Amino acid sequence: MAEVRRRRARAVTTQDVAHAAAVSRVTVSRVLNNHGNVTERIRQRVLQAAADVGYLSRPPRPVPPTPLSDIGFFFASILGEEPLGDNPFWTPVLHGVEQEASAAGIHVTYRSITPYAERPGALLELVREARLDGVLLVGPASEPVVRALHGSGVPLVLVDNAVPGVAVDAVLGDCLGGGRAAVRHLVGLGHRDVAFIGGPFVESAPPLRHRTNTIWSVEQRALGYLTALEEAGIEPDHRLFEGSNLTTDGGYAACQRLLAGGRPFTAIFCANDVCAIGVIRALHEAALAVPRDVSVVGFDDIEVARHLIPPLTTVRVDKEAIGAWATRRLLARAVDQAAITSTTCLHVDLVRRGTAAPPGRR
Repeated sequence: MAEVRRRRARAVTTQDVAHAAAVSRVTVSRVLNNHGNVTERIRQRVLQAAADVGYLSRPPRPVPPTPLSDIGFFFASILGEEPLGDNPFWTPVLHGVEQEASAAGIHVTYRSITPYAERPGALLELVREARLDGVLLVGPASEPVVRALHGSGVPLVLVDNAVPGVAVDAVLGDCLGGGRAAVRHLVGLGHRDVAFIGGPFVESAPPLRHRTNTIWSVEQRALGYLTALEEAGIEPDHRLFEGSNLTTDGGYAACQRLLAGGRPFTAIFCANDVCAIGVIRALHEAALAVPRDVSVVGFDDIEVARHLIPPLTTVRVDKEAIGAWATRRLLARAVDQAAITSTTCLHVDLVRRGTAAPPGRR
C-alpha cells in the first residue's frame, strides 16, 4: 500500500500578498495596519490581493496588553531628506518594526528628523504633539538629538547606532565582528594591502586610528578592519583609509582617490554594499577586473548584492530582525523604565560570493 504523506499547507505571508499586488512588503504592512501614506488605489489593490491569497481569512492574533499605543520611527540620514523607500537597508528594518508592532497592537509613525538635527527642542515638541509613547531613533542621529530625547523621559531605543556615555538602549548588528570577519577572509585569501572605505571621518591621533568615522556603527566596522590586520601582523596604512557619504557615488569617488593616491592595494573592504557598488564601477572604469585585479567586500547584504556580476561578497545583517528586536526592547523599556540599559549586537554572517579571490598580478 502506497504511503500517504500529509504536508501542512505553507502559511500565507505578507510576501505572498506583496507579490500578488506587485508592491513592496512595507506597502502591504502599511495597508494592513492602516498606517496611511498609501493611495486609495494601491490600498484597494493590496486588500484584494490579500483576500485572493487567503491572508485576510486568518483569524487575528490576540493582542497582549501593552503600555505603548503609538511609537515613532525617527529616521536620521546623513544625506538630508532621503526617502526611506529608496534605502535598501532601512526599508527592511522598518518592515521588521511594523510587523512586531502590529502583533502588539502598536501604531508606528514615521518621521524624517533631518530638519531637526540642529533643533532638538523642536523635535521634542514633535514628540509631544504626536503623543508618542516611545521612539525608535534610527540611523546616525547626532549626540545632541539623542541626549535631548533621552532627557525627555520618553522611552527610547537607538537602532544601528550607539552614543558612548549616554545610558540608552541600542540594537544593531555586530559591526566590529562583521568587519573583522570580512578582512580576515581577505587576509586568508592572501591579501596584505587591504583598503577601507568608510563614512564621513575626522582626523585622529596616530598610530592606530588616523581617521575616525563619525558614524558609530561604521567606526565599529573600521575597528574590525584594523583588528583583523593587526591579528595577521599587518601594519595598518592610513593612506588606505578613505571616507565617503556611503552612497554609490561616494564609493565611486573614494575609490578614485585611492587609485590616484599611488599606494598599491589588492582588496577593498567597504562599510556598506551601496558604497561597494560604486567602488566596482570605478575599478571597471580603470580597467581593473573584480576580483582578478582587486577584490571587493561589502557590508549589509542588501537585495541587489546577489544580483551583481559577479555577485558581491559581503557581510549579511538581518535587517528585519534589527527592527523587531528594537521594537521589543522599546516595549520592555516602557514596561520598566528603571531597568539597566543594554546594547544588543545581533549576529552577522560573512557571505562568500564572487568578488573576493586570491590577489592577482597588477
